[in-house]
Amino acid sequence: MQVKVKPEGELAVVEVSGRIVEGPPADDLEKALRALIRDKRIRTVVDVSKVSWFDSTAIGILISHYVSSTKLGGRVLLLKANDKIKTLMRIVRLYDRFGWADDMNEARLWFEHPVD
Repeated sequence: MQVKVKPEGELAVVEVSGRIVEGPPADDLEKALRALIRDKRIRTVVDVSKVSWFDSTAIGILISHYVSSTKLGGRVLLLKANDKIKTLMRIVRLYDRFGWADDMNEARLWFEHPVD
């Protein structure tokens, strides 16, 4: 798994690829998201377009980031999620906690005009 963070205006875009599962792969994502909170980059887009699967460890990391971000007034959006990821997030009843978008234009609009 690879994690890259790039600024996109006021947004932090976290590009993730591969499988996000327990162990070193998930640790990289957790470190990247913690660094964003430390730096007060609380408007996060997690691009999961190249993620084939993630397990409960990844869900825990995402929800931890969601909690930390929202406590500071931020928001978290998952970009280009496949149906498996969307279904998993619905099963664990976390789908509505995150924003969802199919492209960056849609993501930017969600941050500008969030619907709760």
